[in-house]
Amino acid sequence: MFKSFDRYLLKEIASPFTMGLLVYTFTLLINTIFLLSRTLIEKEASTLTIIKILVYLLPDFLSFTIPMATLMGVLAGLSRMSTDSEIVAFRTMGVNNSRIFRPVLVFSIITWLFSSWLIMYMAPEANYRLSKLMVRINLKRTVSNIKPGDFYKRFNSYTLYFKDVDSRTNEWLDVFLYSKKKGDSDSIILAKRGKFVQGKNIKEGYISLRDVTVHSYKKKDPEESYGVDFYSYLKEDIRDFIKFKQTRRSKQLIFPKLLEKMEEEPGKIDLQIEFHRKFSLPITCIALGLLALSLGISTKKGGKISGFTISLGIIFTYYTGTIVMENMVRDRIVSPFWGMWGAVILLFIVGIILYYYTAREKTIDWKKIYDFLNRVKSKLIRFYLRDRKILFIVKVKRWGFRFIKLIDLYVVKKIVFSFFLIFSSLLLVFYIIDVVELIDDVFQNDVAFSILFKYIYYNTPEILSFIIPVSILTAVLLTFSLMSKNNEIAAVKVSGISLYRLSLPAVVIGLLLSLAFLLIQENVTPGANKKAREILNTIHKREVRTERKNTKNWVLGNNRDIYFYNFMEHSTKRIHNFNIVYMDEQFNINKRISARFARWSGEKELILEKGFEREFENNHPKSFESFTRRKMHIEEGRDIFTQRVAFSQYMNIKELREYINYLKKSKSETARYEAKLYYKYAFPFSSLIMVIIAIPFSFLMGSRGALFGIGMAVGISMVFWFFFAIFSALGAASILTPFISAFAPLFIFTAFSIYLFINIKT
Repeated sequence: MFKSFDRYLLKEIASPFTMGLLVYTFTLLINTIFLLSRTLIEKEASTLTIIKILVYLLPDFLSFTIPMATLMGVLAGLSRMSTDSEIVAFRTMGVNNSRIFRPVLVFSIITWLFSSWLIMYMAPEANYRLSKLMVRINLKRTVSNIKPGDFYKRFNSYTLYFKDVDSRTNEWLDVFLYSKKKGDSDSIILAKRGKFVQGKNIKEGYISLRDVTVHSYKKKDPEESYGVDFYSYLKEDIRDFIKFKQTRRSKQLIFPKLLEKMEEEPGKIDLQIEFHRKFSLPITCIALGLLALSLGISTKKGGKISGFTISLGIIFTYYTGTIVMENMVRDRIVSPFWGMWGAVILLFIVGIILYYYTAREKTIDWKKIYDFLNRVKSKLIRFYLRDRKILFIVKVKRWGFRFIKLIDLYVVKKIVFSFFLIFSSLLLVFYIIDVVELIDDVFQNDVAFSILFKYIYYNTPEILSFIIPVSILTAVLLTFSLMSKNNEIAAVKVSGISLYRLSLPAVVIGLLLSLAFLLIQENVTPGANKKAREILNTIHKREVRTERKNTKNWVLGNNRDIYFYNFMEHSTKRIHNFNIVYMDEQFNINKRISARFARWSGEKELILEKGFEREFENNHPKSFESFTRRKMHIEEGRDIFTQRVAFSQYMNIKELREYINYLKKSKSETARYEAKLYYKYAFPFSSLIMVIIAIPFSFLMGSRGALFGIGMAVGISMVFWFFFAIFSALGAASILTPFISAFAPLFIFTAFSIYLFINIKT
């Protein structure tokens, strides 16, 4: 039976455990939020499908974050009790340190059992179902992403084009379908209306067409074999237009299936690693709980925040060690058992040794470490400000007033300290996530381990875009909520300083962070993203595509002319099977020119070889003329067949504006890039908006403490990112203007925060 003492300890542990679980899981979900918003807005999936994605993601995430949260829960909870001298009070009541072990052990065993169930059964199955679901979603996105005015060539043996979409029925209008289904025939299918219908089999479907005209001929005899057929309705079957093979990877095998697979392939290293991981990762909960017990009781300063900081350091060290050991297993340096259990065994040894001293009520003297760090920090600050402080005071006296008050410096110091604490913690979490996500590909593709750290280095600017706003939000919430808890806010009000004036340093810090991030975004991030992508492609053994110049073999001319060819030889620049189809205003064929070969002679002159010209009247052949060689003037020039394709994440604002102008000149779709442009204008100021959001919420929280502030920060961040992602997707889909899609979330949250602040007694 649990006594009140046990229930009290479990309550103290459960609170930071829950907060840690929220923080770590939310960190993993940040990128997913943007993916889910695009999936929802583009109508690729229903709301139920979005919920399914989240449900399938959570088991895998939780099996990874529960051990981390267990460490933070025990360490932060006991650190708070030790800082507030409750551990000392227990001793005076006859409760020794070994008595505290029982509720900690019970809590760790519960998390161990739950994590084991997740990693053995729930996570593998959910991971497999998620991969199947994402294939279906990507298929639907592939079909629904077909835009009017674009040539779509991903259907097997077909090229599709249509002029517009009926807003009422979502049917395509004025459809052009070129078919190579029969290799010896050439067919052009024209229809007034059409749509794609998904079949029961994910790889199959058909195009439904109405008011159809089919032009076809045999390539060996284009003059005599030509035929025109008319249909009120026509169905064109599309088979195997998506190619994929869905197999379970080792991480997607539930435990019984994993055992069966190991019997079939006894020497496969991936299966052995996964077998040991299913046991070693969950039992880490007990090892970390034992270690956190000793460290938490020994902590004399810093409370829950100190526990949070120490837990991040231990987590980073543990997971880094695990990854190194797994690398040694794959290199056949150590056995799978020692590779996957080495770090866990080390944790148990360190935890048992520390618990031995803790049970004898011998504590670690953390005060000496804190004092040493504070002395170093004070010397650095005095050295840096020695000359600057005198100059600053002289300038202030010259102005005749002191704008910066001591309370400003006090608030700045607290915010900056909390910011760097949260910032460094989240940065470590992101680093851990990157390593864990990519380590399998590093080993499978035989990539040097150092390449992974190069990727993390270049990916850091992108990571900063997520963690800087969250860090400053949490720092401001913690600073003002703790000041309120310690009655400092009341003292400030009594002294005649309003909350508006008290909040000014936080707003200035938010503005400075926003401007700093804008500089990073413009001068550092594009180049770093390009390097990171190149390294990531090396890890995945993929082609590097940070920018490319596409050769378009299907083009719409200025006068409704459709140009297309099969391919061009790069060595000789010879074009094979070149065609021009001239369309009238009713979307009927006026004339068609086809040549077996073609080549450019200058910028606007094309030489055609071995071809024919056929004219039409009322959709019927009128005349036919063959030729051996013919010169032809192309008004649009050869540049119409090429297009430079760039990616917004590798461009700053200036480069993105220039690329949008280029796309407009080449009559290409620009909505997605314009949305990204305004996003680059708006996003850096998210740090300032986070501060404006945090200020009223921190005063409304009153004296509810640090963990409540962290939980509030996670909740606000999730809502903010979801709003930002939703509006960004709306802009990319041309549902909202680029300006509104980028700035609307900032305006909405600012207005709401100002409304809350106005209604607070300042």
